[in-house]
Amino acid sequence: MVSRERLTHAARTYSLRASHLVASLIFRRQIAGESSVKAARVVSDLETEGVHVTSLDRLLPDAGARILDTALAVLEQASVRDNPSLWTRAASSSDLTAETLLSRVPQLYLLGLDARILSLAQQYLKLPVAYHGAVLRHSLVDNEFSGPRLWHQDAEDFHVLRVVVYLNDVTPGGGPFEYIPLRLGITYRDFRGLGELTNARMQQIVPQEKWKRIFGPAGTVVLCDTAKTFHHESMQTERDRSVIMIGYSSRRPRSMKLAMSHFPAERVRPALTKIVPSANYSHVFGWRRSEPVATPLVSSAS
Repeated sequence: MVSRERLTHAARTYSLRASHLVASLIFRRQIAGESSVKAARVVSDLETEGVHVTSLDRLLPDAGARILDTALAVLEQASVRDNPSLWTRAASSSDLTAETLLSRVPQLYLLGLDARILSLAQQYLKLPVAYHGAVLRHSLVDNEFSGPRLWHQDAEDFHVLRVVVYLNDVTPGGGPFEYIPLRLGITYRDFRGLGELTNARMQQIVPQEKWKRIFGPAGTVVLCDTAKTFHHESMQTERDRSVIMIGYSSRRPRSMKLAMSHFPAERVRPALTKIVPSANYSHVFGWRRSEPVATPLVSSAS
């Protein structure tokens, strides 16, 4: 027998999806004419493959190199790199604290508010976007197959656009972003139960030769709809990996709690209001709520 909780969840999810569809039809008319040939290619790749690969130089020709140099300079500072109080340790990586990011490298947070990237996000999501925030993440060679190294789809919303910028050269042994092409049509229904999706379990459904791994020099950018595409950070075996991660969803996500968890905007609001242009307040603050819109039955690491 289907539980009342599941029926309620299904009804709320259906209602939210329908609301997104109606809002999208209206919003498409508002942004008609904004698309460029470059943006159309990105959107097409995201809709068919689930992933688009580019570089900071191509994405932001006038600012990409400067942003990369800024991030690398911070990582090379011993006062930052070797100070554990400035980092938050997670399952298989460490993230620079929000306070440190905003005080030392606010440019990395503002990267996600660049008009060109916001426009790309809106053209793909076809809805006004919520900016989840920015994370500078350092992943170690530690043999821990957990957290974002497990295969997953993100559960914040029906579509989540994640942008990952490599801060060092990523080789096969350096933990490249790995994904299952969207065209293969894999969903959670293909797996029995809701246990951890290890490489062995994924191989039972998708032969390893069909997995895609993204190598590249520092400055490589991976755009992925992480809510629709199975993906993970493959295991580092030869060297550590550092990345910048930014993300977007609709302003009425399936799980408000998960969407808000990427960056503690409420905790660091005084610092944010000093650097975020008022025109971007709706992207940063306007969508955040104390209660979730709908809570998914399955959540996953980002």
